[in-house]
Amino acid sequence: MDIKIKTVITGEESFFGPGVYELLKGIEDTGSIQAASAEMRMSYTKCWRIIKRAERETGFAFLTRKKGGKDGGKSELTEEGRVFMQKYIAMDADIKAYADKTFKKYF
Repeated sequence: MDIKIKTVITGEESFFGPGVYELLKGIEDTGSIQAASAEMRMSYTKCWRIIKRAERETGFAFLTRKKGGKDGGKSELTEEGRVFMQKYIAMDADIKAYADKTFKKYF
């Protein structure tokens, strides 16, 4: 037996969890919302909705965007976005460690 924990941050609505983290990580790795959405098998439009919801809830931009053209567009994480992601991963690890310790205490 084991326990499974999914950490989701909420505001007016749920806006940041493992899926959003993976999407932003994919954008960071590829420099492209389109490439990251394709990797996740998610529509480009849905990715934009997810990013805009996170930005609305936090009050800051996660990405800087350069529109396409001759060399194509590019998206990069903002410093605030990168720090938020780092804090999320650290908090998630702490929560999972605590949950695992508590689970072992009872089971």
